[in-house]
Formats: sequence, structure tokens, C-alpha cells
Amino acid sequence: MKKTLFAIALATAGVLAIPAVFAQDASTTDSSTTQSGWKSHSGWYVDGDLGASRANDNQTYRKANYAGSLTGGYRWAVSPDMSVGAELGYVYLGKFDAKSSANDAYLANGGTIGDSRSSLRGPTLGGAMRLNFTQAWYINLRGGVFDAHGSTLSEDTEFPVRRSFSNNIGYYAGVGTGWDINRNWSVGVNYTYYGVNRDQSLTNGQFAGTRVGLDTNTLTASAEYRF
Repeated sequence: MKKTLFAIALATAGVLAIPAVFAQDASTTDSSTTQSGWKSHSGWYVDGDLGASRANDNQTYRKANYAGSLTGGYRWAVSPDMSVGAELGYVYLGKFDAKSSANDAYLANGGTIGDSRSSLRGPTLGGAMRLNFTQAWYINLRGGVFDAHGSTLSEDTEFPVRRSFSNNIGYYAGVGTGWDINRNWSVGVNYTYYGVNRDQSLTNGQFAGTRVGLDTNTLTASAEYRF
């Protein structure tokens, strides 16, 4: 619990520090518009993503699933080509079927039929930086804290157990590129990596093989609206 609170506090402090770090540069722009000729913009935005996800644990899970997210935040234009922002969102990373070997091991260890499928979702809190190479074309970098909620089989290949978890503080990091259709609308594609915190349970002085391994990659198409 202390680690969870510390991670949230650290991420929040970092996000809130963004405007202070760039305050001097950002003072040259209006809160909702930018100087004439600037490519970057200041203001509120909302972003929706939809695409595919794949679990990084190839020994346990197979195939891809669908993923989606909704993110909102505020950007400060700090130069003609760059803006930085703070954002809050929620992501759904899909459900994955266990491979036959993992499913058989789970059932042999007392598991329930049909209960080996994973699920992953949760809120995100972080920051983003956008670089505009032309008036319309941009690259976006983002990252922060991922509060994972879901369930999965443990990483133990011989005696896997099912784990449900919440407030599992991990991280996310991503890169994307896109096109500003006009002052308000953009479309793009993004790759994002979600890292789920790995831990183990100690039972009678021995690790019980309940380490979580559900890091997930996503490739999504996005649409953004700037107010």
C-alpha cells in the first residue's frame, strides 16, 4: 500500500511540475491560442484510441485481442514546434486465451475449466510531448503510471494459479504519429507498451509461484479533438 501511494504521489508531482518547468517559454502564448505561424497549440484535448493488443507473455497467452482508450488533458505550447501536456485516461487492453499447455497445467493444478483467460484494464496518469515537423505532421511521445486491474495466470509454467489484482501500479510508454486535419481535429496511429507490476506471494516462507506477467503491447488508431 505504501508503494502504491508513493508511486501515485510521485507521478502526480511530476505531472503538476510540467507547467512550472516550461512556464517561462509558455508565457509567450495565449492559454487557448498560439502565436501566428506556430505549429504547436495550447489548450484542452480529448483523445480516443481503438486497435489491437497482444500480451507480452508468449509462454502463457496467444493471439491478439482488441484494445481501446479514452484520454483527456491539457497541452502548453513551449515553442513553435513543441508542446507538452498532462493527461488522465482509462484503457481497456482486452482478454487473452491461454495456450493449451498453460491451460492444461492450470487444470492439472486444480484450476476451473474456462477460467484461464486473462483480462486487463485500468486508469492512466502521465505526461505527453508533441513535436510538429510541419504545420500538420506530428510525432507524439507519452508515458506515466498505469493502475492495472484484472486477472491472469501466474508465470509458473508447471503450477500456474489464477490471480486477480487491482491497484497494481505499473507504467505505460508510447510513441505515435499523425496528421492535424485542422485546428481542432487530428488522426494518427500509436504504439504503447503497458508494464504490469510483477510481484510474488510468500507462503510459509516460500514463494508460491504467483508472479504476474501480463505486460501488453497495443497498436491503435486515434482521433483527437482540441477545444
